[in-house]
Amino acid sequence: MNTQIDLTQLPVAQPFDWRMEFGLFLRNTPSQKRKMRSRLALEAYERDMKLMAAWFEARYGVAFEPCQLNTQNVGEYFAQFESAPATHKRKLASLRLFVRWALGAEALDHDPSEWVAYMDVVEETPRDLTDEERCQLEGAAEAGEGSLLGLRDSVLFYLMLEAGLRISEATGLLLNDLHLDKHHIRVLGKGKKRRTVRVGSHLIGKIRLWLDRKPDSIEGTLITDEKGFAICRQTAWERFVLLRDATGVDATPHSLRHTFIKRSVAAYLKVYPGQFGSAIKYVAKQTGDSEMVILKYYSSPSDSEMRAAAEAM
Repeated sequence: MNTQIDLTQLPVAQPFDWRMEFGLFLRNTPSQKRKMRSRLALEAYERDMKLMAAWFEARYGVAFEPCQLNTQNVGEYFAQFESAPATHKRKLASLRLFVRWALGAEALDHDPSEWVAYMDVVEETPRDLTDEERCQLEGAAEAGEGSLLGLRDSVLFYLMLEAGLRISEATGLLLNDLHLDKHHIRVLGKGKKRRTVRVGSHLIGKIRLWLDRKPDSIEGTLITDEKGFAICRQTAWERFVLLRDATGVDATPHSLRHTFIKRSVAAYLKVYPGQFGSAIKYVAKQTGDSEMVILKYYSSPSDSEMRAAAEAM
C-alpha cells in the first residue's frame, strides 16, 4: 500500500545566517583573556566582518557565504590595507576569530587566512591640538549651542576635551554617574573598570545647561537624541566630524583626550611645581590609563610641540 506524503507538512530547514551565528559565538565564548567580550569589542568584530562581506559581494557579484573564502580572495582583500598597519591588524584579528567560529560550525574546512601575516604597527606620538586648533573647535562647539542637538554636541565635545573621556565613555555616561555638587563624575571605562573623574566649573556649567533643556532620558544616559534615547558611538563620531569639518581642523575624538592629558600635566605642575611624578599619578587616575602608558606617550614632546619646533626652523 503506497502512503502519500504531504510535502507541505515536512519541516523546512532554516537558511544558514552566518551573521547571527557568528554573533552568538562571540557572545557565548570567552576572549583569550578568559573574559566575556565588551559591547564595543563585539560591535567591532561584527562590523569588520560585515564590511568584508560587503566588499566580497561588490567584488564578485554574489552573496557572501563563509565557505567562499579562500587564500586568494582573502589575500586580495587585505592587500588594500597594507598602507594602514593598524587597520590591517584589527581586521585580521576579526577574520581569525570568524575563521575559528566557521571551522567549528563546519562552514569552512580550512583556514584561508593562514598566509596573511600580522603587520608591524609603528607607534606614533599621539596627536594633540595646538591652542589655536583647540580654540577653533571650542568656538564651533559653542556656536551651535542655540539648538538642542548643538548643545548636546557641545557637552559631548567638552566631556572629551575637559574630562578626557573616550567617546564611548561619554555616550555611556549615566545621569546617576553625575555628582556635580562634588565636582566629579563616575565613568565606566575599558575592562568595565569604574573611575572617578574630577571636573571643573566650566564643564559643570555646560552639563547643567544641557540638563535644563534635554528631553527625559529613556535609558538613563546623559547624552541622548531629541527623543530621549541614548546615542551610539557611531552617531557621536558623525556629529564630531560635522564639528571638525566646520573648522578644517585635523582632529579626532582621541585628539581631544590627548590634549586633555597634556594640559592636565601642565596645569598640575603649574599648581605644584616640580611634582612631575604626582602629576603623572593624577592624570592616570583621571584617564584610567596606567602610569606607564602616561609616561610612555605623554612625557615626551607632543605632536603639536614637534610641529611647532619644525616650523620654527
